[in-house]
Amino acid sequence: MNLGTNFYPTLLIVFLSFVSFWAKAQAPQGNRPSATPTSSQVKPANLNQTAEQLFNKGEYDKVTNILWKDVDKIDRAGFILLARAHEKRNEPGDMARAMNLLIGKDPKDFEAHTYLGIAFLMQKKNKDSMEAFKRAIELNPKFEPAYNGLIKMYEMRNPPNLYELRILYQDMIDNIGSRPQYLSKLCEINTQDGTYEIALANCRDAILKDPTVASNHVYLAICQKATGDEANSAATLKKAALKFPTAEVAQYEYAKLLEEQKNFIDAMKYYKAATEAGPTSAKSWMGLASTSFEIRKFEVSLIAYKNACKFDRKNAAAFRKATTILRNNRNTEWSGKFESASESCTF
Repeated sequence: MNLGTNFYPTLLIVFLSFVSFWAKAQAPQGNRPSATPTSSQVKPANLNQTAEQLFNKGEYDKVTNILWKDVDKIDRAGFILLARAHEKRNEPGDMARAMNLLIGKDPKDFEAHTYLGIAFLMQKKNKDSMEAFKRAIELNPKFEPAYNGLIKMYEMRNPPNLYELRILYQDMIDNIGSRPQYLSKLCEINTQDGTYEIALANCRDAILKDPTVASNHVYLAICQKATGDEANSAATLKKAALKFPTAEVAQYEYAKLLEEQKNFIDAMKYYKAATEAGPTSAKSWMGLASTSFEIRKFEVSLIAYKNACKFDRKNAAAFRKATTILRNNRNTEWSGKFESASESCTF
């Protein structure tokens, strides 16, 4: 039996296997296959999923970090998510930078133009913002967020640009459809702008679409009164007040009508309901103050005057006038209390 012939080849095979194993063990970490893929190995869909999960957790800094790290690999959805995360972090510069990259890939991406408009608006670059929103609407006349951007700009003006707002909402109706919220806004805008005949039609259409919006009924009543239909106006306001007990606008407007009719007792009741519906409404507190004062409910009136002044210092003059009336009437019980409280209410 020749041991040498069989022994050495076997020993050589074992030695070579060991060398191969040792070489793999000593190889650099980056050359080894990894169980967890690095960010550069993650496909856009998986990257978006990870970023979306972080976004939903409110970890916006992590979203921006991982998406910018692989900005050359992310898809359109990734860019939009990147913009949203920067918006949450109040970083309009980075938001605009991301959207410009997306627009560079597709100049007709209307959503990218919209987010670019939002970024410019955050930077108070109103001209650039308006151009971006208008470009988005040109590219897609049915894209509501672009209209909303322009609406926000026109509403921010002092006073709001009712002319442009009217055009925008009419365009939305023409291009998107007669949605109840668009009709409600036209009802409001045309009433505020004094175009009552048009507003009447808008308000009626809005009520037909959605009868649960209290303001539509109130604006309808205002238009009815403005066009000479006072009986129906009063009936519409009363119906609205009864139908919407928690709507401040409905309670206030009906209370004001009752006060104008010198029905101070019922007016006080509806003003009180208005303050409950709108606890920070200075005008509702003022209405409660004046009507309760008229029927000598001075305790209620004093509280109401304090709140009316708290939420609008312009009511200081009315508060002092009530104090003077009490003093002239020699009402010593309440004049001192009113005077002390009114002194702290200055305009």
